[in-house]
Amino acid sequence: MLRRFLAVGALALVTASVSEAQAYVYPALQPARIAEREYNFMLADGGDAGTALVFQWREGLGNPRLQLTFDAGFADPDNTDTRLILGGGLAYQLTRSSSEMPFDIVLAGGLGFTTGDDVTTMRLPFGAVVGHRFDLEGGYAIAPFVHPRLSYNRVDADNFDDSDTELELDIGANFELKSNMALRLAAVLGDADAIGVSFAWTPKGLRK
Repeated sequence: MLRRFLAVGALALVTASVSEAQAYVYPALQPARIAEREYNFMLADGGDAGTALVFQWREGLGNPRLQLTFDAGFADPDNTDTRLILGGGLAYQLTRSSSEMPFDIVLAGGLGFTTGDDVTTMRLPFGAVVGHRFDLEGGYAIAPFVHPRLSYNRVDADNFDDSDTELELDIGANFELKSNMALRLAAVLGDADAIGVSFAWTPKGLRK
């Protein structure tokens, strides 16, 4: 009985805080330009969904327009045990800013899931990232972006399952400190809100 009560409580928490950012309640932190290779280390806070530590690996596919993304990490929700986060996705550079087109646009979709307390949540998001990069003095640059997306979400627990489709929106910016280092900040808005900050590193010798 206690086990079922805990499972239902965890299910209610997860269902109430479903806000896709690949796999859990954190921003996707996908800029409007894809990377040939990038390692992104994120700390996020999602209210009742707790604090999440997430590592993101973005890898080009040999085509300058295509990129794979992998997420892995842990979350510590309120009133329930630690949850494992895993996710993956594909991004496609639809446009790059030019004199005719002022915006960078990336199409992005993926599959992610979290598990813990006998509750598993799966997400299938798809959306677009729109932004623009502005050069600043001293070799710095800033690239604001927005990332609207639809996400099909499914929750499975003992003797219970549920699914729905939700709309979420990331609003954020990428601050380039050097050609291969950046700070990233974004908030995700939806049925649940979250904020995330990260440090992104591109190994030298690889272009962004």
